[in-house]
Amino acid sequence: MSDLALPDAPARARRDLRTLGRVTAAILMPIGPACVAVIRFVIPGWSGDVGADVAAHADAQRFVLLLGIPALFTLLPGAYAAVRLGRRHRPVLTAWTAAFLIPGYLGMTVLGANDYGVLAATDIGLDPPTVTRLSDEIFGLTAVPGLVFVVGHIVGTLLLGILAFRARLAPRPVSIALAISQPLHLTAVILNYSWLDLTGWGFTAVGMGFLGVRVLRTPNDEWDLPALAVSASRSDSVPTSKG
Repeated sequence: MSDLALPDAPARARRDLRTLGRVTAAILMPIGPACVAVIRFVIPGWSGDVGADVAAHADAQRFVLLLGIPALFTLLPGAYAAVRLGRRHRPVLTAWTAAFLIPGYLGMTVLGANDYGVLAATDIGLDPPTVTRLSDEIFGLTAVPGLVFVVGHIVGTLLLGILAFRARLAPRPVSIALAISQPLHLTAVILNYSWLDLTGWGFTAVGMGFLGVRVLRTPNDEWDLPALAVSASRSDSVPTSKG
């Protein structure tokens, strides 16, 4: 006898996790920039002598490293959610935004090497001039990914603000604040103003928060495709013995 084909069983829908994904993305989006805003305000080193500043404010440096943990694990998912939100509205501008912002946040990971290194060196008793030399050496060794971070997150956030403005993803004043937030951060670093750095990254956090609200209001079918259904049958056919 030939193989006996059984009729296809009805397809069974998989669990739809799109709502969970959207809500999680919306929650994560402002957390990273908010953490960095506080980090940039309290981090030692504004005098230009990293070794002396960390020695005088070791507890502040520990707080920076503590806040760096949620920042590290939320900035990139938040950026991905933001560009995912804009891809159907302005696909070309979204692609350019992602091309800068995603590598920029990936390059940010090297910054922890310096922050951990100078605190560890201080804790083991190295003198401040040696700690400063160590910081300069680490900075030189991580110059390439550091440059990717600087250019990527500044230009990428500027483009994200323009995207939010042109696609009307957030109120226009919020979109403008988002666009200028990282140029403000760069200005703060050049002028050595910690309060301006807090303002710049604070604008980024507010902008990402508004984009997160837009993500919450986005229908599941616009956010992502549903999962494919799975067949309930155990096999396509049941072979039988031949007579």
